[in-house]
Amino acid sequence: MKVVLVKFRGDQRRDFALGPDKTVVGRATECTLRVPARDVSRRHCEIEVAGGRVLVRDLGSSNGTFLNGKRITEAQLNPGDRLTIGPVTFVVQIDGKPAAMRPADAAPPKASAAPLDLDSDLLDLDDVDFDDEKGALATDFGDEEPGPPAKPAPPPRPAGKPPAPPPSRPPGRKP
Repeated sequence: MKVVLVKFRGDQRRDFALGPDKTVVGRATECTLRVPARDVSRRHCEIEVAGGRVLVRDLGSSNGTFLNGKRITEAQLNPGDRLTIGPVTFVVQIDGKPAAMRPADAAPPKASAAPLDLDSDLLDLDDVDFDDEKGALATDFGDEEPGPPAKPAPPPRPAGKPPAPPPSRPPGRKP
């Protein structure tokens, strides 16, 4: 069984052939298919080709794995399905089906609820390719690790109330 994930950039098609074992997709360098974007977990999902079926399993990712616009934990992939992982949507091709694909076929489904921040997390899959030494997909640029967690904002004050005065000294004490 030949399984290919197809991605378009403009009119240019990129094919990512999956091996017979499990393919781990994520942001970490040890993943088989690496997608270095903040919306993608280090180990986001895995795709397994076995027993004449192709299964995708979410690995507890923060932003979810979407199949045809619906968030899944595990599902079977079929020819022509759209698999969305972070800001990237692939069309699934199994044994050459669907035979013909257009860039519009790889557009994310309109019903997708995947949270995307495309202004700050642009991903160029032209920088993704097979690493000959590991037999895995790798990129030409470094990891995008998350920064320190943001400090929570103080609670808003009710309108029209002045700020609370500083704490006073206990009675009977002099400065």
